[in-house]
Parts: sequence; structure tokens; C-alpha cells
Amino acid sequence: MTSPVVLIIGCGITGPVLGILYKRKGYHPIVFEKVRTLGDAGASLMLMPNGRVLDLIGLADEVAKESLPLRGFWDGVSSGGTLGHSGLPVAFTDKYGQPAARTKRTSISLMLKKRLLDMDVELHEGWKLESIKEIEDSVTAIFDGERMVTGAFLIGCDGIRAASRRVILEMQGIHTGMPTFTGLVQVAGISRTPESLDDFRRGSLCNWYGDGRHIIAYPVSSTLTSWAATLPETLVHEETWRQSDPAEIETQRETLARQLTGFEPVVLNLIKTATRIIKFGLYDRHQLRPEQWHSKRCVLVGDAAHPTSPHLGQGANQAL
Repeated sequence: MTSPVVLIIGCGITGPVLGILYKRKGYHPIVFEKVRTLGDAGASLMLMPNGRVLDLIGLADEVAKESLPLRGFWDGVSSGGTLGHSGLPVAFTDKYGQPAARTKRTSISLMLKKRLLDMDVELHEGWKLESIKEIEDSVTAIFDGERMVTGAFLIGCDGIRAASRRVILEMQGIHTGMPTFTGLVQVAGISRTPESLDDFRRGSLCNWYGDGRHIIAYPVSSTLTSWAATLPETLVHEETWRQSDPAEIETQRETLARQLTGFEPVVLNLIKTATRIIKFGLYDRHQLRPEQWHSKRCVLVGDAAHPTSPHLGQGANQAL
């Protein structure tokens, strides 16, 4: 008997996980990604304890080697004064079976892709979804270049700008347009952990709250800290996740230092020593009713259905 074909649109975090799990259940998953080559993109992820699904796909130990368990939470004002702190994350492993872990987004994305390929799951990169044709007993995905693949059902997990969302809603007579720019941008980077950072905050997720500005930071290795600044901006900025080149990094450092005047020296040190910076706009979409997330043979998952702020990897954690 032929295994049912599952068409999975998107190879971020959700797509590979679904591909691996469906393969294990005896289906024939095929994953499609519009980017030609998955490479170094994004900053980092905070994998919350529900990330234990990684156990199911055999990556928990590998991810653990690439990440650090979270030891605490710290919240403070821009000048460094403490608003509150907690050592609660230390108990996560005993309570949930897995810690909250911090890792580079690229690391886990490439791990998932490798596991997908090791399990002989088909992956087509550089395939851009254009339309979907759904009939009683099958669904056909139509890609650029007039390429077509038919399956038993289709899962759209291609993010906030999901082509699958657009097509599935149009099948229901709904035209939603493009995502809406919120007037906020995030500038994210990775820097050497400042020696002046105290021991508790060195192992914690830290939030600094300023006047219309917010900084979050946490270590992703014994020597490196990932951080992100959320700032107001009037000009629309694309959500590209592209790394800045060396000249752009220098400009970003100088601009951020001016925008974050008044933040404590630890924060400014992170900005000034960043060796990797990306900048992206924050977008939102109109809320869909749950019954709009699916048709008879198609379903939306993650940000394609219900986008959230790219804070702490909320989209990835919801997907897991």
C-alpha cells in the first residue's frame, strides 16, 4: 500500500519537525522551502521546556551540547536597577523533564535539516508556492516554474508572510493583503559576554525597560551573549533576517548607542562589541478564527496561522 503523501510548506523549525514525525508514522512527507539554500540566518532561540519534542526526533542531546540551560530571570530599568528576579528556571528540568535552553537559531535549523535528510525525507529548496488546487481526495501544490506536486493533504508552516495562508484564505474567498508593520523594529546581535556582568545575570534571561525601548539578553555559550533591542521606527523595515555586513554593523553600533543613551554600561558594551547584527521590522496580521486555519485538505500551523512577536522564539516554541 502506498504511503499517503504529506506536502509541507516551509523548512524553518516546524517543517522539519513535522517531516520527521510524519516519516516515523509511515507517511511520505515532502518539505518545500522557497529559499534556495538554508544557511546562517537569525540570531538565537530560547527553547522553553516544551522543546522536549526534540526528544521525539532524537535531537535533544545534540541541542543540549550546543546550548546552555537557563538559570534565572532578571528584570530591571534601563539604568540597571532591579525590578525583580527569580531562580525558577533551575527547577525546569525536574518539573518538565527538560530545561529552558538558549541556542543559536542557525544551529538548530541546520540540525533539523540534517536529521530530515538523514531520514530520507524529500526536501526541495528554491520552490516558491504560488497556488493550491484542492479536490475531494487530494491536494496539488503549484510552485514557480510550473512545478506541481500532489498529496493527500498540505500543511502550511511558512511563517508570517506565508504564501500558504494567502492561498488557503483566497480559497475561502478571503483577501487579507500583506502583514502590517507595527512601527517597531528589532535589532539583534551576538556579542562577547561582558566581564562586568554579575554572576546571576550572566546565566539569566535579562530584560531592561527604558522609555519606549526594551533590551533582552541571555548567554548562548560560555562566552557569548545574544541580545535584541526593540525600538520605535517610522520607516517600514523588511523582515529579512539578513546579517549586516561589516560596514553596516559599525553604523548599527553607533546608531544604537545613541538610541540607548541612559542604559547601563553593560548594555552599551554589548552593543559596541557586537560581531553579528541583524535588523528586522515587527509585523502583525489580522486575527483569524480557528475555522479559517484550515480547509478540507489543508491546514496552517504556527505563524502562518497565528503570528506572534519574534521574542524568545515564541513562534518556534508554539510550533514545537
